[in-house]
Order: sequence, then C-alpha cells, then structure tokens
Amino acid sequence: MTGTDDRATEDLSGTAHQQGEAKIEGKRIRCHPGIIIERTLPYALILFIGVTQLGRPVVAASLAVIFIAAILINYRIWSRTTIKFDDTGVVVERDTVFKRKKTIPYSKIASVNVNRGITNRLLGTSSLLININSGSGATVPEAVLTFEQGLAERIRSGILHRLHDRSDLQDDEDEPVETPALFTPLDVILHGLFNVSTYQTVSGLFFLFYSIFQFYVSARTDVGSAGALISLLIFAALLVGPFTSQIFYYYNYRVYRRGNTIYLQHGLIRSYRTSFDVSRINAVRIKSTLAARLMHRSCIEAEVVGLASGSGQSLRPVLCLLKDDATQQALLRELLPEFVYDRKPEKQPEGAKRVLLIRAGAASLVLALVMIYPSIYLYREAMAMPGVAGHVLPYILPLIAVSAILAIFYAVYVSYRITEFDLGDELFSFVNGAVDRETVTMNYDRVQMVVTVKGPIARLFDVARGKIYLLSSTGGSSITSGYFPERDLNAVGEIVMARIASGDYDYRKNSL
Repeated sequence: MTGTDDRATEDLSGTAHQQGEAKIEGKRIRCHPGIIIERTLPYALILFIGVTQLGRPVVAASLAVIFIAAILINYRIWSRTTIKFDDTGVVVERDTVFKRKKTIPYSKIASVNVNRGITNRLLGTSSLLININSGSGATVPEAVLTFEQGLAERIRSGILHRLHDRSDLQDDEDEPVETPALFTPLDVILHGLFNVSTYQTVSGLFFLFYSIFQFYVSARTDVGSAGALISLLIFAALLVGPFTSQIFYYYNYRVYRRGNTIYLQHGLIRSYRTSFDVSRINAVRIKSTLAARLMHRSCIEAEVVGLASGSGQSLRPVLCLLKDDATQQALLRELLPEFVYDRKPEKQPEGAKRVLLIRAGAASLVLALVMIYPSIYLYREAMAMPGVAGHVLPYILPLIAVSAILAIFYAVYVSYRITEFDLGDELFSFVNGAVDRETVTMNYDRVQMVVTVKGPIARLFDVARGKIYLLSSTGGSSITSGYFPERDLNAVGEIVMARIASGDYDYRKNSL
C-alpha cells in the first residue's frame, strides 16, 4: 500500500508541479486504511453504550458481533475501492457486491476542501472533500477521500492547479499573508454567542426560565421535576449547543484573497480549509441579529455552490465574523469589490403597511388563543403558593402574551420602515428583517429564475413579493423581497432578459 502511495505521490508532485502545474496521471490508489477506523467508530460507540448501560450478556454479545461485522464490511469496502486521477477527472471505483463507478470531471469540480477531525489528527491523515458546482451536490460532497496528510495536500494542490491553471493560485500555507482584518478568540466567542437567531435565543431563554419555574414548583410541592429537565435540555439544544459548536468551528479563523481566489481556514478540534474562485459566489449576505446590531456588529456570508463540508455546520461560508460595521465594510471592499456598489434603495409603499398589519393581527389572534390554556394552568398552580409568588406568578403568562403582541406590531412598524429594494446597473439587493436583519446583494448574471408572488391580501393593495432563485450552497433556496409594486419586481427579470438580448449577460457567472 505504501509503495502505491509513493508512486502516486511522484505522479502528483513531479517536475510539472514544480513548474506550477500538477501532473495527475493514472495509477490506481486506495484511501488510507485509517478510513476503516473512521467508519467503524460509530459502531464502537453503540457497543460501549450498550455494554455499560444495558449490561446484559446477550445484548453485549449481539452488539459485539455487529461491531466485528462492521469492521469486516468496512475493510472489504476499503480494499475493493480504488481512486484514479487521470487527465480528465477523478474516478472512484468500488468492486464489491454492489459495484459502483463514479467519475468526477475536473471541469465540474467547484472546490477541493480539507477536513481534519480527531481521528485524522491521531492517524496523521486528511480528508479531501470534492464538491461539484450543482444544486444537487450542494449539501453533501461528491467524494470524501482520506489520505496521509502530505499526500492529501499534494493531491489537492495538483487538482487546484489543474482547475485554475493560474500562477496566482498558491497553497494555503505557502507564506504568511497579511489579512484585511484580525479575528481574535474574543471575536469568535462573540460570533458564537450573538450570531444565533434572535427568535432562537428568545425561545431558548423562555425554556430556561420555564425550567427554573418548574424546579421551584417541584421544590415547594410533591410534583416531579421531569418537565423541568426536559425544558432545560431544550434550552441546551437551542442555545448552549449552537453557541459551543460555533466557537469550536470558527476558532483560528482566517480569511484572505489572492488574485481571484478566496482562502478560508478555521477549526479547533476539526480543522477545515477551503478555497474558491470569486466567480463561484452567487450572492453576498450581510447579516446581524438584534443583539449584534445593538453592538454595531455584523457578519458576511456568501452563497458559494460546491463547498459542502460534511460537518453539519452552515453551508454558507462566513467571510467575516461579527465585527464592527466599519471593519465589515472595509473587509467586504477588500475581499469582494465585485459586490460593492452605490445603492439607491426604494422603500415599501403604503399598501405594504396594510398587508403587514393584517398579518400581524392574525398572528396576534393565534398567539392569544395558544396562551389561554398555559395561563389557566399557571394561574391555578401559582394561586396555591404563599407569599409574593402567589400574587405575581398568576399574571406572568398574560403579561408575556400582551408583550409579545405589542412586539409583533412593533416588528411590523420596523419591517415596513427598513425593508428595501434596489436596482443597480450590475447588481441588485434586498434588505429584510425586522429583528434579525439581512442585506443580500446579487448579480443579474447569476439569476436563474424570478418569481413574483401576489396573494389575495396583497392583491387588494396592489403589492407583491419577489423570489429570486440562484444556484445555492444550501440546495433549493430562494431569496425573498418585501412588498413592492409588481412592475418594480418584474424589472429584475426584464433586465436579465435585456442583458441576454444585448450580449451583456455573462453566462460564465451562471454556468455549471
């Protein structure tokens, strides 16, 4: 196996690569045998839990048989799977009971990313994630190949040189690069803490306070605390889990641009490195939650097809963690001047306000109906409590309901005031979000489809909403505008068609 890897290494890092181009030719190689351990670890975890928690010999023996079978199956799959890098693409062939041959042309590859988890670090390996530029392959890599770390880096470098064939494309760690913005561990912590959706944060805090109340009730009465534990687990799932995972995911964050290529690196336990051409970016999002906006901070995300990381994190690469607005704007001009233009936004018409008020009234009615039963339950439980609790707690939920209804109508006012739509010469943008705000900038030449939606209430006030469909890093998603005159929203599609007719439309920005 080692000899085969060495010969492959010579093919990938020969004289052609020393001259700036990777020569990838043909010998069949296998992944590192450590992939057997990676694929078997979940079964080992099941075996450990079964043995320690169930403690029954029959169950333990059954799980052990399953574990051994998993090892044998994964070993056979590994031994019968070969990878070949030929002149036109990557060929992954598996000769088991179910034969499979996958060919990935270099011309369709969008990115080759490096993912290193705990197992990779212990075994000295790296996983290459090969993605193609298509909506169907947006969320899952087309191929995950594990090699010894040095060989993996040479293979990745060879593929990237073959993809781009440019002198400005360099390895990620060739030499120190002066980044436009310095991201400290404090920035990572603030990003993890305040980049969680405001609605998710409020929901998590509600379950936290509710669990505290349930613990209090169970301590004063004979009622069990199972409900409090469930509420506490929901709080952890909504806030503690996302906060912690984002800190680990974005630790050691680094972003910079060389030529037309953007490089991105981050990760504490599992490190992740990727690079992609600016032409792969279909939209740029400037986002800020309510808490981040109060601190005058915002972050930048991009829609880049073909960057699936297999880590369960957001598929939109973050090009700037939560930083002050001035730094964020400076970094955007440094990294993506192609998506910066002088905006002249259009506000929503008066008809949009009426539509939003009707929707707010309907939502308030639903909320009031939903809160009736919990309010009665809390009233009965709290009235039996002595002291201040018996006088205050019965009115907590009604006050929360009234506050929520007032918040809904205030959100309508804010949404009507801040929602914008802008048409530029090369770019256009939507601004949305009463609580969590988002500015999405798109290029006409990346638009795949424009849909104008006009519901029964919107028709009464002669407004509509527009949906813009692009090749997306999250699969089939769309970008929706606020309520505007239908003729203004239809102008996006008309501009796209006019650019096609005049020859100004650049098909390369929307090619697969």
